[in-house]
Amino acid sequence: MTNDPKGGGTGAGGTGLDKVRQATIDRLCERFAEDRLSIHDFERRLDLAHRATTTRQLAALVAGFPATAQQPAGGTPVPATPARQTLPADVVPPERVPARQFMAGVLGASTRGGAWIAPREMYAVALMGGVELDFREAGFGPGVTEVTVFALWGGVDIIVPPGLQVECSGAGIMGAFERTPDELADASAGSLDPGSPVLRVNGVAMMGGVDVTTRLPGERAKDAARRRKLARKARRKELRGW
Repeated sequence: MTNDPKGGGTGAGGTGLDKVRQATIDRLCERFAEDRLSIHDFERRLDLAHRATTTRQLAALVAGFPATAQQPAGGTPVPATPARQTLPADVVPPERVPARQFMAGVLGASTRGGAWIAPREMYAVALMGGVELDFREAGFGPGVTEVTVFALWGGVDIIVPPGLQVECSGAGIMGAFERTPDELADASAGSLDPGSPVLRVNGVAMMGGVDVTTRLPGERAKDAARRRKLARKARRKELRGW
């Protein structure tokens, strides 16, 4: 038995990952059959499930779904990801974590995404421009990672994966400093482990905007907005009982 450094433990020939992949696909099919996923969202998640290389990526695709249990061909039950479960973020040894990093979008744009290691302290400044920080594939040191932002006539977009605990506090002065409500964000409850990663976002948006959103791997902004809309519609149906 070998362990995937990103949280995807597999057996010989990737058997463990394949079982979780099949269980994830089965859950997506069930959700689609219940008319809880649009055809576009279902096909997108199915494609991501086939391309996933870790169990954490697969778990993110069904984060927030009602808890069920799957029975794979081998006969061992594979528990589904329950609603509001904390999915582990990628944790790297403290000695690999950079101390600090500075990013600025001045009359232009600056982005950081893909596979990278988030520094302990990060500063983002958007002056009549934009900064995008995508943490979905980032590694984190244990404990708190702090991001301080300042937006003046500009915007800072921060994208986080399901399962990462986020603390957001800031001021909007003739602007907005907010975290977009999302069922996937609700799945990111705090862990009892004091060493688990926490992303702490603070700062000021003056005549500008700072937005913290939770997105699935590979999910675009418009797809996330559509998913949130469908989730709100499904919740209203559940409350009405039809």
